[in-house]
Amino acid sequence: GLAIHPHTGALWANEHGPQGGDEVNLVMPGKNYGWPLVSLGREYNGNPVSESWDLPGVERPLVFWSPSIGISGMAFYTGRRFGSWTGDLLVGGLAGRSLQRVMLVDTASFGREALLTDLRVRIRDVRQGPDEFLYVVTDEDAGELLRLEPNDEPGEDNPQPQATLLDGTVQTRLHV
Repeated sequence: GLAIHPHTGALWANEHGPQGGDEVNLVMPGKNYGWPLVSLGREYNGNPVSESWDLPGVERPLVFWSPSIGISGMAFYTGRRFGSWTGDLLVGGLAGRSLQRVMLVDTASFGREALLTDLRVRIRDVRQGPDEFLYVVTDEDAGELLRLEPNDEPGEDNPQPQATLLDGTVQTRLHV
């Protein structure tokens, strides 16, 4: 997946690695991102893809997953509906059956969390709508389009977002 950073205009890309080594990179002209000379993944026989995780002249990923989440679509959240999420990167996981929230400061990750794990579905893509809700497409035989929205029920100390099918029925509550 590709995403344009909303404030810098920089291109970010993710790469799907074998058995680990899924990564997110800040794409810059003339830079080398290493494949297959440098990888954090493993071949399917268990051997490392590469002998080194670090070589001179090769950029390190900003974020990586091992084991692999089966990285898919990604988007930056720029809205205000999920206040603390503004500026964060959201990444789909096919094998990981989750939506990954990557908390960022500039180009540095300072935390991650897996969302939608209770659904146990492959997440193909995520996008922010003009209404500032998040929309997630699942990759199943009966794939679905979900709208993520804050749960504004009164009396809750820590309101949790909820996923809603586009027919309006609540699918699940996220534990964020």
